[in-house]
Amino acid sequence: MDDATRAGSPLLRISHRCVGTTHVIEVAGEVDAATAPELGRAAGPEFVDPAVAGLVVDLTGVGFIDSAGLTMLARLHSRTRERGAAFTVVAATHAVKRALRITGLDELFTVASELDGDLRPE
Repeated sequence: MDDATRAGSPLLRISHRCVGTTHVIEVAGEVDAATAPELGRAAGPEFVDPAVAGLVVDLTGVGFIDSAGLTMLARLHSRTRERGAAFTVVAATHAVKRALRITGLDELFTVASELDGDLRPE
């Protein structure tokens, strides 16, 4: 499934794809107070099958994330783990990696530096 879904803000682009039993949400732009709700909706049951074994939020294309975006990642982690699925964030930019490290979110969920072609859930 390569269901490209564009969020309402020109500052955020979101697309979806499935790799086996893992759902990948690819995000590009800025994740802040104005756009974080779009990310939350993109991970909702309208887009992500609740039966997936893993959810990957790929932030490779994100250059900025604020506390609202970080809070949304923590919520998505919680919702995903409640369903018994694995949750991974891909963070390639220094700004995003630093924000995850400073807040301790990198200890709450798996953070990868790149999107691995082998997306088996952990």
